Amino acid sequence: MNQENDQELNEVNNDHGDERDHLEGFNPDAAHRFDYTLQDNENRENYKNEAKLVDYGTNWFPICGVSAVCFPEQQLPMKFNEDEQELYDRLVASARANGFVVLFPSDIRECDTLPYVATLSKVVQANPQTLSMELMGVHRCKVLSYNLENGEAFVQLLPEVEIPALLSKHLPKYSRRYSMYEKRSLATRITGYPFDSLRDISRNQAEQCCLELNGMIGEEVLQQALNRGLTYFSYFISQQIFSNRETEYSLLKEDSANTRIAAALKYCKVSIGKCRRCFAPIFLNENIMRLPEQTMTHVNAHGFVHKITLLSSITNYVRASAPSYEFTWFPDYAWIIIQCVGCHQHLGWEYMSMTREPQRFFGIQREGVQFENDDGNIYQQENIAEEMEEDNSDLTESSDSLSDEESD
Repeated sequence: MNQENDQELNEVNNDHGDERDHLEGFNPDAAHRFDYTLQDNENRENYKNEAKLVDYGTNWFPICGVSAVCFPEQQLPMKFNEDEQELYDRLVASARANGFVVLFPSDIRECDTLPYVATLSKVVQANPQTLSMELMGVHRCKVLSYNLENGEAFVQLLPEVEIPALLSKHLPKYSRRYSMYEKRSLATRITGYPFDSLRDISRNQAEQCCLELNGMIGEEVLQQALNRGLTYFSYFISQQIFSNRETEYSLLKEDSANTRIAAALKYCKVSIGKCRRCFAPIFLNENIMRLPEQTMTHVNAHGFVHKITLLSSITNYVRASAPSYEFTWFPDYAWIIIQCVGCHQHLGWEYMSMTREPQRFFGIQREGVQFENDDGNIYQQENIAEEMEEDNSDLTESSDSLSDEESD
């Protein structure tokens, strides 16, 4: 980074102390928080959908575009505007009738042309007063046709496949008494497909995913996901990777759990996050964090779904708004819009609290950052680390100054 940029960053960091002073006037207890998960709300409706689905079965369901990719077993918050009341009512009516909702990523061009892969989901709970709801992905499906008048789509359910589970389809009857090892070897000779080694390969790749994400998610959570089988783990890990919606959608389209895990593995490995527009370094792998009982998928007051990565510190950013508690995703934390210091690309938000720990962290939206695995560029990583230490030192001094003023 050149001297001019260093000076600009120092000016930005010096201004941070002044903006922290504004937080003293905010009362988080009186702030309006957006109840995106609808918890502790008397007006919410809960639904238990126990309908059974059959692979390759077809049916008509309400369809809705969303600014995110929803995987099976993933919870997704949604917020509707007043002019979307009809759509909201249609989804709730389906939930009350033990039906489902087809969710597709509205900003993926591939979804503009039939057929395309989407996610069949169910409404878990809804609040008619705020026009908000929480859905959960249930099954992959293929959208075959539309009924625009009724806002419905004709879909076909796609099977959940683990490739070794298809072994029996390729074996002659005389091999029924063979051992599993012999069956895999025979199927490999017949089809040319490595049935005898694929399960071990997928298991090793899954364990590599766990190793890469252990520091952020935790060993126990990862092991629990892996114990539920390769199919569940493939969707779980696809939600945790560092990528944009195009990459996530490519993982949703994968035909098997094995290939999905293999494709997701390379996105579990990230060392540097850079601005997607000007490629300025923003953070390192060790800055990625996770707060207790928080999700990384949030919806704002306008209904836009954001998938964010939580970070303890970043560099090369500038603040673009005053702190606010309105519609905050994290109780007792004020948010501030942040941009790239070089090109002003929207990066996400800075969160600060006067009452909770950590007192400060960042939420970076996935679409504004390019994740890279630059293990060989040690010099660049060391420079970023030094810059972050300087930034944090300046902010610590500002925080100490604020504390001194409060004690006076």
